Amino acid sequence: MIRKSLPIVIFGLIVILAVAAIEFLPETLYFPVVEYTTPENVHVVMLKNGEPDKSGCETSAGKLVSAIRANCPNCKYVGRCSRGLDDAQKKILSKEPLSVPSLRMQRGNLIMTISAEDPQLALSVCKVAEQQTASQAAEARLTCYPATSSGH
Repeated sequence: MIRKSLPIVIFGLIVILAVAAIEFLPETLYFPVVEYTTPENVHVVMLKNGEPDKSGCETSAGKLVSAIRANCPNCKYVGRCSRGLDDAQKKILSKEPLSVPSLRMQRGNLIMTISAEDPQLALSVCKVAEQQTASQAAEARLTCYPATSSGH
């Protein structure tokens, strides 16, 4: 009797552990988040995949901030490491359509959302950023997704 029910018990434990990992693992990671606003009032949120430790996250966020500072000295920016994700950030990392244009790297390592008072300006910035990375290696290219389109 015990031998017959053992596979069922093991399967049940595996399912419970998988559900727990999906639900709670993102809360144990640190996510680099950088937000900046251009002088033209274009707001960009950059979100990278999670890092297992805070120092790695801070290094990633610092690299993003340095790149922004070099390319947009008049931008206002904030870089931080977020432990876990809020609902809006989870949606950005998901495959769900977004209400603003977004840029994504091929493997989803970096996702950027772009918003502006004029939605066409935000879309134009998205398309220009995509064009600027077209000559880079495939894993470094950004792909622009218009608002409400799936990011994959």
